[in-house]
Amino acid sequence: MAKVNPSLGVAPAGLDFGQVKVSQTKQLTVRLEAQTRTSVIFSSIVIEGGGAGAYRLGSTPMDIGPQGTATVTITFTPPAVAAFTASLVLNSNDPDRPATRIALAGEGAEPKIVVTPDCQGPRGCTAAVVVEPPSIDFGMEPLVRLMPVDPTRLPTIVVVNEGSVALQVTGMTFGGADAAAFTAAGTLPDGGLTLEPSAGFNLPVRFVPTSEQQASYAGTLTITSDDPDRPSITVQLSGTLRPNLPPQICANLTRVVPQLIGDAPRDYASATFWMPLLIPPAGGYDFTATRDVRPDELVFFSATSDSADATKCSSDPEDGRTGLTYRWRLVSTPAGAQNLALSGATTSQVQLRPIATGPYTMELTVTDSRMSATTVTMRFAVAVKQDLVAQLQWEGFAGVDLDLHLIRPSAVTGSDPYTGAYSPFTSGTAGKTSGDLNGFAKRTKDNNAVAGFDFDWGQPGASDDPQLNLDDRGDGPLIENASLNFPEHDALCATASCSYRVMVHVFADNRMNVSPPACLVDGGVGCLDGEPCSCATGSRCVAESALVGSAPSGSGKCYAATKPVVRLFFKGSPTPATVVPLEGLMPADELVLGAPCKLWHVADIAWPALTAIGSLPDGGTPPPVVTVVGADGAGRVTNPSLARFGVRAAGGSLRCEPDTTQNALQWYSRQP
Repeated sequence: MAKVNPSLGVAPAGLDFGQVKVSQTKQLTVRLEAQTRTSVIFSSIVIEGGGAGAYRLGSTPMDIGPQGTATVTITFTPPAVAAFTASLVLNSNDPDRPATRIALAGEGAEPKIVVTPDCQGPRGCTAAVVVEPPSIDFGMEPLVRLMPVDPTRLPTIVVVNEGSVALQVTGMTFGGADAAAFTAAGTLPDGGLTLEPSAGFNLPVRFVPTSEQQASYAGTLTITSDDPDRPSITVQLSGTLRPNLPPQICANLTRVVPQLIGDAPRDYASATFWMPLLIPPAGGYDFTATRDVRPDELVFFSATSDSADATKCSSDPEDGRTGLTYRWRLVSTPAGAQNLALSGATTSQVQLRPIATGPYTMELTVTDSRMSATTVTMRFAVAVKQDLVAQLQWEGFAGVDLDLHLIRPSAVTGSDPYTGAYSPFTSGTAGKTSGDLNGFAKRTKDNNAVAGFDFDWGQPGASDDPQLNLDDRGDGPLIENASLNFPEHDALCATASCSYRVMVHVFADNRMNVSPPACLVDGGVGCLDGEPCSCATGSRCVAESALVGSAPSGSGKCYAATKPVVRLFFKGSPTPATVVPLEGLMPADELVLGAPCKLWHVADIAWPALTAIGSLPDGGTPPPVVTVVGADGAGRVTNPSLARFGVRAAGGSLRCEPDTTQNALQWYSRQP
């Protein structure tokens, strides 16, 4: 029988431990096999070579039974950063390979921590950083923010393992005299953090001053790791207390919505309109020439230039729009503008419906959470952008209804100054045009079923027709406004100046719950209807009736009198050319209308002739000339021109009624 020799098989033929952190260990195994039915007997198993000291041999077998297997464990522990090579030598009874060598290779390596402060301007970071030695200067920061700075905008500490083996970051510690002022916007996990080669993390760092009494702050952030060369790295931190800054403010008149349905709103809210407003002028905003606002239109104001970006004005440097409060108020209004309400006066958007023509001043105050405030003013003007505008306002009482009359030159006949008053719809083509624009005539036209009535005062088309912009019937705000473009288109203005008349009619007095004292109207020089008579100061005696064909007389009652004011504006100006009664007189010019049906001839406006338009050397036009009826040399109305149109029924009625019929319509005519 043939002899079977032992045969040793090994796998693998060599071991490569790769890079192992210095002083740490890595184990690999070698598989041994008796490849025949004869036992393999080992005389020795050893590690030889120059790097043998870095390797340790585990338990070794003395033999391996027939066709049996065994394993040998090798532990590699590099003592330094270097390459270590050796051989595992197996001496056995294998006659073919009595000494079998297995190559061993491994390298000692260390982690390398790199700490870099970082602050990227594009993401909103404003700190100053130095890479080596590492430091962060946070600059100025307020004591209080309702909304902390977003971590994406904070300076960060970038920690990276640039070594070839894992790095263990063991801790982060804030220190220094003002450690409490600096915090991390993120933390390491308990037990530290392991970073594989080329891995890293970002740590945002926040600075918050701790006292209003301390201006400068200094601290440190120390990061520890198992990098043997730099077991700890300290980043110097500094910052400065910034006083609370007031809100950055801006404002705009953003939208005007006409009263008439169908008229397009005028918008001023685009970025183009906002751009020049982001920094308020020293004297506040002046929208007088850039915003078109007419009486009784809804006007919108805004304090927000960009609704999507809270850092844009109006905004608080510390907290954006968080914690801001707003206060809008009217600082000044034209004379007679009463009871104007602001809608949204404590929000960033406000609405106002101004009625009276003239200049307005609005004020906006924006206050932050620490009661620091910024205020800005806005001026704008309300005006009808037409050539001739007459506005009537009156002090009085709810229920008192006055009517403004604007009478065209062609409606006047003869020498009676009142012939144009209540001109019926008979003065124009086919008897369809009225020469007196007033509330009663306009309502008659608007409500009557007879077609074709109009106020065509000049050329064909509506561009030069008069408009009754505001028609108050005693329910507030006690103001009326009439306007006309191209007054020179009246036939009488063709070659010479022509006169437009302005009158005021006491239409009705519907005051409720009044019990005035009695008085007596004698119809003579002693006491006429609407005069003081025996009434107390400020009141006028109103007869119980004013019938057709006779002057009012007999018993009456004392009613507090209404005080009308008429303002005339030319060429779209918000500043009146004439005010009747004249303002500023001392004592005041107390012109009152004391009884319903009274018609006051206020003024005549001599408008330049059509041929005079553009006739001045500079291409301008001579201004209209206003004659206040009954005024003395000082402008005081000492002899007002008053007439009576319409009648009052017996029984103390305070409503003026029509007294005639014109063109099948109830109308008004002059009475004694």
